[in-house]
Amino acid sequence: MINLLPDSTKREIRAARTNVVLRRYVIVLAAAMIFLATVGYGVYVVLMDTQTSAENTLKDNQAKASSYLTSKNQVASFQASLATAKATLDKEVRYSKVITGIAALMPTGAVLDSLNLSTTSFGTPTTLTVYAKTTTAALAVKDNFQSSPLFSNVAFVSLSSASQQSKDYPITATLSVTINRGAAQ
Repeated sequence: MINLLPDSTKREIRAARTNVVLRRYVIVLAAAMIFLATVGYGVYVVLMDTQTSAENTLKDNQAKASSYLTSKNQVASFQASLATAKATLDKEVRYSKVITGIAALMPTGAVLDSLNLSTTSFGTPTTLTVYAKTTTAALAVKDNFQSSPLFSNVAFVSLSSASQQSKDYPITATLSVTINRGAAQ
């Protein structure tokens, strides 16, 4: 086919085709902008609804939290009381535990003259007088005390025979011991 159209007409036809393509691009661009604006508005509405819902939930939770404030204060007071009670119980001295521990360590044929316990007795050197039937029993007392976790620094101060206290227990042993604080807890 032979193109007999003048050049100016050809240029006008090309320009018209270009205008049609540009018009389509403008329409697509306008539709895309309308779509994006609609989506943006939808997201804005959803976010505002979410914000309103979150604020209402926050107000409700704050109202509930204020009603629990008295319970929280009571719990804190109870915890403080428990801490005080624990501190008191940790300092408790159980003399009966020490006495039964000493009685368990005493071998047959040995007795204590006297035992005075106080809170100052723990951790400081104390002197104990033991009467025994034999020297072996007196040595057993020292060995038992030395191997026990109730005592530390166990040593003889004196060991003598012919006690004036009793004919049944002629050996007198004086021991220096330190009663451990853990023994009474």
